Parts: sequence; structure tokens; C-alpha cells
Amino acid sequence: MGIQLRKLMRSRVIVVFGATSRIGRSALEVLAAQEQVSVALVAAVESTKDPRVQRLKHATNCFLAQCNFAQGGEDSLRRAVRNADAVLVVPALSESGVRFSRRVVDAAAAEQVSRLVVISSILAAPELLARCRQEHVKERPATEAVGSSPTDVAALEGYEAVEVHARNQLPEPGRCVSLRIPLLMETLLYCRDELLFANRFIGCFDSDTHVPCISVRDVGYAAAEVLANPKRKYESVYRLTGGMNAGCSPNELARYLTEFLGREIKYRKLSDAAFLRVMKEKHTPEQVAQGTVGLRIFLEVSSDSEARSLPAQSDKGEPRTLHLPEAFHSTSDFRLLTKRDRMNPRQWLQRCASAIFARTPQNQVQLFVVGSGEALFLEVSKFVASQITAPSALPPREVGESAIPTVLPGRHSGNWSLQQAKVTLCTVKAAPGGGSGRSRSSGVPLPPTVYQLEGAPPYPMADLLKQLSSLDVVLLIPPLRLGGRACLDVVRAVVHSAVRANAWGVVLVSSIFVGSPTSQHSAILEQLEEIESCVKTSGVSYTILRLPLFMEYFLALSNCDEASESLGSLEEEKREVPVVGEEEYESEGGAQTQDEAEAGETLSSPSSHMMWPLLEPSLASSRVYLMALEDAAKALVAAAFTFPLHRGKTKELYTCSVTMKEVQRILQRHANKARPVRLSRVDALKEQPGREFWRVAYWPRAHTQQFLECAVEFTKDVQTAAQTSAAVGGEVDTSAMVLPVSQSFEGLTDLPALTLDQWADNNSKRYTQVLAAH
Repeated sequence: MGIQLRKLMRSRVIVVFGATSRIGRSALEVLAAQEQVSVALVAAVESTKDPRVQRLKHATNCFLAQCNFAQGGEDSLRRAVRNADAVLVVPALSESGVRFSRRVVDAAAAEQVSRLVVISSILAAPELLARCRQEHVKERPATEAVGSSPTDVAALEGYEAVEVHARNQLPEPGRCVSLRIPLLMETLLYCRDELLFANRFIGCFDSDTHVPCISVRDVGYAAAEVLANPKRKYESVYRLTGGMNAGCSPNELARYLTEFLGREIKYRKLSDAAFLRVMKEKHTPEQVAQGTVGLRIFLEVSSDSEARSLPAQSDKGEPRTLHLPEAFHSTSDFRLLTKRDRMNPRQWLQRCASAIFARTPQNQVQLFVVGSGEALFLEVSKFVASQITAPSALPPREVGESAIPTVLPGRHSGNWSLQQAKVTLCTVKAAPGGGSGRSRSSGVPLPPTVYQLEGAPPYPMADLLKQLSSLDVVLLIPPLRLGGRACLDVVRAVVHSAVRANAWGVVLVSSIFVGSPTSQHSAILEQLEEIESCVKTSGVSYTILRLPLFMEYFLALSNCDEASESLGSLEEEKREVPVVGEEEYESEGGAQTQDEAEAGETLSSPSSHMMWPLLEPSLASSRVYLMALEDAAKALVAAAFTFPLHRGKTKELYTCSVTMKEVQRILQRHANKARPVRLSRVDALKEQPGREFWRVAYWPRAHTQQFLECAVEFTKDVQTAAQTSAAVGGEVDTSAMVLPVSQSFEGLTDLPALTLDQWADNNSKRYTQVLAAH
């Protein structure tokens, strides 16, 4: 192919490996647009039928050379580069990709190619590689050593390994040219979903760290210049870091995005470990994530070490410089190579931001809430009514950036108007009538066969599909109060409709104890597992939020009747146990004495009226997991409006874990001091007419009992682990043995969670009325 094609077209032959990558495509486009140099462009690809390859061929009019990229395909690689004037290698950032890139280098060396251009990284300097390996030794195993000298350290599998191998195989000066690039501006595309749906982007850098970066287009210009002039002398290494205006800090980037997108964009800094985990979930090449963390290490450590000299420079009136390690020092290499100025981040965003990160009707999310009038459904309805669909210029600050699509104030014309979110509330109801053949025992409703949209008459469940669209995220609050079989029928109908309508997906509410290794099997957990399985196996995209017992549960309880024979009269208790003030509750010793007295009192009296006192010994010391109903609504709405960030994930979420003894102390702290809260006189499972558990705290009585039983079982397991450890002479910190949280409330909503103490302060009048003695 090479010599014949060259003679036929009287042009230079340039072969590109990695042609479908952003950098490879950019280099081909720049070369194809050149008029002063006649070149024949060849894209070496694995499959010529790949749609990306066909689009590339159409855009650049390049030739295609099909190669065997697998081990043993060296002959096809040599044929592709034979008689080529220059070869560009854009390493694939994976273990197999690095091995393939090395085989390409070997083929170029064997065929005596005049010029090999390798895209590398500014982290490829030997002294930086050594340090980077030390920083990441805990994150990954040692990699294969590359190079023959001590300075050619074991490279991280990526750009660095290929550059070292190319330098060894083509040692002649200028034959192998490495273009070491900083962070690509296009790396921001990994945060596209965050920017579209959560108005933020993430990273591992400090918010004011100046990060050198370059656009893919500019890398293409630099590579094209070296490739198009294979006889010209070039240095072996070019660092394309640029000056101060060639980079920016995350804070500056947030300001630019806010300006060009017309909505407030914020930056969220993650720890190195969290950043690597999130990038892995996004299927980002490991070397990209590791390289970004390595860049942060060098930039911020160097900045700290050189910060002391900064005031001295300012006093002398010297211009500000980019504080980087020696290998990062600002260079004019790009200008020397291309005779043009590089694009800075602001210019890049001005050109690309609106096209890539702007909201369009196709990427909008609508909320379709399905429930049956329970407390959680009503709380979500109240929240979206006040925060999302309210006709205000801007939502209140408490809404949180993740939950609500907004724009900046002062933008009220054209595309800058406030984007109101469409929310549909769907209430599932039991079918009226039903006949004697379908009647059930008292207290259990008939199977639901109708749903009702707000302000509309009831419709059959089979017609639910007509209400859904492809822009809807279905927030499914299972109607557990309707019974197991009826609830599952509703879930199946909703999921089926979501699949048929090609909706965004389903956000499902479940329990934190589903799937917990400490939870014993029960009918309740099996029911929730069956509901989760129904969603997971339906083919619809989903996010499952496993939530705990809600704090409003304590508002559904009530102090036992004063006339109860089993507990004696309230006057007798008052004589036996004096009213305890706040000072005594703050004292740990006094609180323990009070709890022990109440627990002993409960044990000494028969339990004919109380099924399960809240301060029964096993329950009093058990750790219960709680969350305010208001916070649950915020979390669910945030998860729905940022659904693409959570697709396919199951998240356990709670905001508080305390024992019942601690609950009593906190409630008493904010209660009326003349009316002590006595949880020993409160039945954990007794419902009052009109204040059933599902009405006040969503979870029905049976599910509430399951929460408490699981809490007791988990506490027993913790105690068993502590005793076993003590028996072998070890120690276990039982306070740290709690259920894991896979998603923090703050991370999901950008809002602080309500603590039990704050909730008690807000609801003291309500729970004092029902829990305290009269």
C-alpha cells in the first residue's frame, strides 16, 4: 500500500493509530484541512465497518487500513506502516491498549519509519513517575518495569509506558517526538450528566488550584505540524503546558460555566479515593483518573512548598508565574510548533459549553409520583408543590442545587426564563365496590384497580401508560398499606407502563434492611425483595433508595392509657419517679439511672396491654436507624431529577442512628418540662385510629415491627462480635459497627440533614401531646 500509494498521489503518507479517539480524529481533521502540504491520510483501524470509522472517513476523506490489533497481528501492523513517512500513536489507556501501542512502536521501528509521534503526558518525567508510583502503591499493584536505566521507572500503564518504549526502540534524535500534554479540557465531558442534571461538576483538585489544561483541537494542531514535516528537525520532547492563561482553577471554571450556561454551576471537591471510585463508575479509563490524581498531588504539594516565596516576589513587583514542578514549567512549545496561540479554557467554553452542556427538551426530566396517600407520598407532594412548581423567580435556598432546575436571577427573557419542572401526582386507590367474592377480612382493603391524577377522576390502572412519557422519571412509593399482593400488582402495572413508555426510569422506595446479612428472613422482607426484583428484572432503568424508619414514627405513638391495670395509675408513677429536669437528662449518669428504673418498672409489670414497650431491655439498648420524612422527600426528589447519575444503583440512606435510651433523652430535652416523656409507657406497635403508622410515617405496622426487630437482631450480632473478640484477647469498637451508608444525604441533595435533635425541636409540641404523661 505505502510506496505505490505515495507514487500515485505524489504526497506524504501519514498513518494514524487511535484514529477514532478525540486526539486522533482532531489530528486527521487538521491534516485534511491543510492546503500547503499534500498528504495521504491513513487510519489504521480494527474494523472498517465500525460506524465511527465510517464517519471519520466521510469527514476527513482518509484511507482505511484494517489491522489485527490482537496478539499475533504484528504482520498486519507492519504492512500498515510500511513506507509511511510518519506515524501517530495515540495510546489506548488500558492494559491491552498499552501492549498494542508497544507493538505499533515495534512495527514502526522495524519498517524504518522516519517520524513517530507519540501522545504522552506531562507526568511522564521519570522523577514524577517515581513519586506517582509511591502515592498510588496502595491503590494498585506494581506494574511492569519498562526501560533499561534506573531513571526509567516502572511506568503507570498508559501514556508513560508507551513513550518510554518508543524512546528505547527509536533512539535516534528527533525520530521519535513525544508531545506531553496536560489535562485535556474535554475531561470535563465526564461530568456532563452532573452539569446537565445537578448543576455541578466534580474533581479532586482544591477549588483554587490552577490546573494546566489544553483542548483536543490544539493537541491536533501540534501533532499535525510534526507529522506533516517528517524531515524537519524537532526536539525529542515538547511540553504543551503553556502559560498562566492556558489553565484555570475549578472556581474560575465554575464562573465561566455559570456565565455561558445561564445557571449557577458549583464545584464539588472529592477525596482522591472517592474521585477514583466515581470515575470508575463512569467507565473512565483508569489511567485518566489516576493521572488526574497524580497531577493534583504535584500541583498542590508544589504550591504549598512555593507559597512561602510568593510574598517576596510580590514585593519585588515580579510578574506572577505558574507554580509547578520543574517538569511542569510553563513553555512556549505550542507556539514554537504551530505558530499560533492556543485556546484558553474560557475561549473553549465559550465555543463549546452551550452545545454540550445546555439543557434541551430532550434532556429534561419530568417527575411522575405514584403512591396511595401515605405520609411519604403526601410529603413528596407538599415538597414539589412548594419548591418546584411554585411560580417564584427562584426557589428558596433550602431546595438544594441537585433537586431543582433553575436559572440565575435577572434572566427573564427568551431562553433565560425559569424552567418549571412538570410534576404529576398519581394516587392509587382501592376499587369501589368489588362484590362479596372479592371481599377480605376487615381492615384489609380490596385490590387497587384505579389510579387518580390530581384534579382528575379515577381511571383503570391499565390506562396508566397513557399518562407517561419518555421524559418521565417515575418516583414509585409502594402502597404497602394495601397489602402484599395488591402492592405487588401496583408495582407491576407501574413498571410495565414505564417500560412501554420508554420512560427515563423508576426511583423505588425500599427498606435499609433488605439485603442486610444480619437480617433474618421474614414475610415482610421477602415482600420488599420481591418488589425490588420486579423492578430490577423488568428491563426499565432504576434507582433503589433503601430508607430507614422515619422520625415521624414517634408522632404516631401514644402514652398508655392512665387507667391501664398493668401499669398502675399515673399518680402512683409520679410519686415513685420524680419529674426529671433538663439538667439531669444532660447528665449521663442521671440518664442511665432513669432508664434503668423505667426498664425495671416495665419488667415488673405484666404486659397485657403493652405488646412491646419502647424501653423493653432488648429494644432500649438497640440502635435504630432514622430519617426525617422531610429529608426523605428531598432525597427522593433529588434522586429523580438527577436520575442519570444514579441509574442502576441501589443506595442505603439514613441520617441518624441512636438507641431508644438516647431517643428518650433527646425528646425530653425539647418537651414540656412539666410533662415528662416516658417511653417505658409507650407501646412500640400500638396504633391509634386516625393516626395509623402509614398515615403518619409511611411504613405500616408490620413493616415498623420489622424495623425494630432487625435493629434488635443487629445489636445482638454486634454484642456477639464484641464478646468473641474479647474471648481471644481483642477489642472491637462497637460504636463504629453500624449499617453502612452507600450515599450520604448531603452528597445526594447538597443540603444538611435534619438531626434528631433538630427534628425534636421542630416537633416538640406535637410529640409532647401524644407521648408525655398528662
